[in-house]
Amino acid sequence: RDLCSCPAGEQKETWQDNGRLPPCSLRVALSRYLDITTPASQELLKYLAAMASDERQQEQLQTLATNLEKYEDWKAHKFPHLLDLLEEFPSVQPTPELLLCMLPLIQPRFYSISSAPEAYPGQIHLTVAVVTYRTENGTGKKHYGVCSSFLDSIEPGEEIACFVRIAPNFHLPEQKNVPVVLVGPGTGIAPYRSFWQRRYCSMQGVYQEGQPFYEGQMDLYFGCRTKESQLYAEEVQTMKDAGALRNVFLAFSRVSGQKKCYVQDRLHEKAEELYKLLMKENGHLYVCGDVIMADGVNKAVRAILRDQGNVSEEKAEAIMDKLREENRIHEDIFGVTLRTEEATRKSREDAKRRSTHK
Repeated sequence: RDLCSCPAGEQKETWQDNGRLPPCSLRVALSRYLDITTPASQELLKYLAAMASDERQQEQLQTLATNLEKYEDWKAHKFPHLLDLLEEFPSVQPTPELLLCMLPLIQPRFYSISSAPEAYPGQIHLTVAVVTYRTENGTGKKHYGVCSSFLDSIEPGEEIACFVRIAPNFHLPEQKNVPVVLVGPGTGIAPYRSFWQRRYCSMQGVYQEGQPFYEGQMDLYFGCRTKESQLYAEEVQTMKDAGALRNVFLAFSRVSGQKKCYVQDRLHEKAEELYKLLMKENGHLYVCGDVIMADGVNKAVRAILRDQGNVSEEKAEAIMDKLREENRIHEDIFGVTLRTEEATRKSREDAKRRSTHK
């Protein structure tokens, strides 16, 4: 609401469109546009503290609003959404105006397309893990991923709002015969399904105009908990039998009686072959998955370049930088991880380091 000048020189209060939200009811704003699931910012907590009628709750909110370490611990331990916050501090009665102005907008969630148009014309397939987790070290409330839970709840034929965004750095090489190494545990397999489908369709003589026939070797490194939880197991085997996938290396991390195995362990086992593909055959490395996995894969590849090339750690890092400059290392990294406890612990540690250095 702004003050506007009238022709006679008077001023009156009127509503002005700020472009943040379309004209809609408060219910629609809260259910479709405003993010009520992300923990409140320290700035919002400062305003809520001023609205608290209970003195003790006001002090607690002021502490969270001004002490970064306590705020990060509170946020990571409880990850409270708006309702949790209002239940924890019931004396706070936020006004609609405050919520409309201070709540962040819901950000779009991006998913890799896991189908090739040659294989499924007019369709887009997604591979989505439905995110659920409990806060407070597993003893708190159950939380649900916003978009993944929404996608899980919709019925066939229901329309949803979506758009396609081009990923210019995550596609098959322009050179049709260079080898590719595909690394991705869990839903990180999503874009690779479109890769092997395109490769298979090319082998069958089916490809879109302007899309060259791709005949390079494909090696897939896929990780999951058990053999039973392997995604697209039958399709992967079909692609391997047909030659669309040359090698498939599986890593299972939760098999009873066996040592945990991750994709980076499989990379180490095939270190000599991986080094040859990257350094002698101009191969491309693709990494898709959460930030924790990606960090582990980067460390594994750097160690392989160091050991197989007999170079220093600094030189191995420089080689990786060069591969990225040549657009031969491709990364599609999720900002969200299913390993919530590990990620939040790291977030707390990072926040404490930032606070210490201030």
